[in-house]
Amino acid sequence: MDIGHENNMKTAATPLKIFFTSVLLVIAVVWGVRYVFAATDTFTSSGTWTAPAGVCSPVTVEVWGAGGGGAGGTSASGGAGGGGGGAYSKSTSIAVTAGVGYTVTVGTGGTGGTAFGGAGSAGGDSWFDSTATILAKGGNGSAGGSGAAGGLASSGVGATKFSGGTGGNGANAGANRNGGGGGGGAGDAANGGNGSGTTGGTGGTAGGGTGGTGGMQIPPTAGSTLGGGGGGGYYNNADILASDGANGARGQVTVTYTATCGVVPVKKHDVFWFD
Repeated sequence: MDIGHENNMKTAATPLKIFFTSVLLVIAVVWGVRYVFAATDTFTSSGTWTAPAGVCSPVTVEVWGAGGGGAGGTSASGGAGGGGGGAYSKSTSIAVTAGVGYTVTVGTGGTGGTAFGGAGSAGGDSWFDSTATILAKGGNGSAGGSGAAGGLASSGVGATKFSGGTGGNGANAGANRNGGGGGGGAGDAANGGNGSGTTGGTGGTAGGGTGGTGGMQIPPTAGSTLGGGGGGGYYNNADILASDGANGARGQVTVTYTATCGVVPVKKHDVFWFD
């Protein structure tokens, strides 16, 4: 083979190789940063989030409070109310440092009250790093015939906030008593719906859980994730029976981030890699 001709071919191919390599690098950077390196870590229970190497600050955090528990069935006029739904908060500007661990607290659902008038407990608040950084309030538990209030957006911390729905009131059904439905959990774009009669409130769009169904001679149902309030218990006068209230649903915390800051592409054998 003509050595001079071969060298000319190699030289002529070099600009084309550089062009295609540059195009691939731009695509990798533009699309890789936006898609390949994007990640969301979801917490369904409390723990610690450690910022990964190369994390880009700030990060986006979303938190949902837990639903409150419904009251236990009672012979008192008015029956047992449903628990309130949990609230929602979001922030896109939370500063983090690579390698540092951040506290994540996920609210647990409130416990339904015991039969014959026990009060339901409140759902837990959810937050990231501290309650001053971002916070979503849990729904209240019902302590009688009135449905409990949902977690309030005004009591939360974040740039975007929505409230949980109020639980439904208990009601007389002749000599018997029906429980109220739980309030719906807030979503990322809407408040949770209020319970009405034995029907649980709808969950807010998107992500909010539906409130549990109130007891109506059958036990109430628990709220749905995320943050639905539990239904109130029933009372049967003829048999002198009462049910416990139902539990609220847990909350949640998500952390969405990219991990490309400080990552430099390295050329290996004419191909660029992200080390």
